[in-house]
Amino acid sequence: MTRRSGSRHSFGQYLRRQRIEAGISLREAARRLEVSAVYLGEVERGVRPPLKEARWDTLLGIIPTLDHQTLGRLAADARPVQLDLRDAPPKYQDLALALARRIERENLSDIDFQKLSSILGETDE
Repeated sequence: MTRRSGSRHSFGQYLRRQRIEAGISLREAARRLEVSAVYLGEVERGVRPPLKEARWDTLLGIIPTLDHQTLGRLAADARPVQLDLRDAPPKYQDLALALARRIERENLSDIDFQKLSSILGETDE
């Protein structure tokens, strides 16, 4: 079970969908953003992180159907989670690392995922 709603891929999917609906080619959008078409394609596929906010005004000028708030939310969701565990008790460090490894490998069963979500007060959107 994977949740992709907060991934880099969502930003890229949104960008690609809006670009195509606006009738703008990848090459044209890349040229106007002053990046390579390969780079922009990688952003759209989620291989690269979302474009920096400094480029959003240009992006909004190229693809007027983009929504600034949606870009912001999707870009924020794509940021990696960083957790400083240096001062946490060892048992918390061990738990956080074990969970991070399971998440990275995406090998939590649906039942385990539901149990953890329930304990942590999170819901599966």
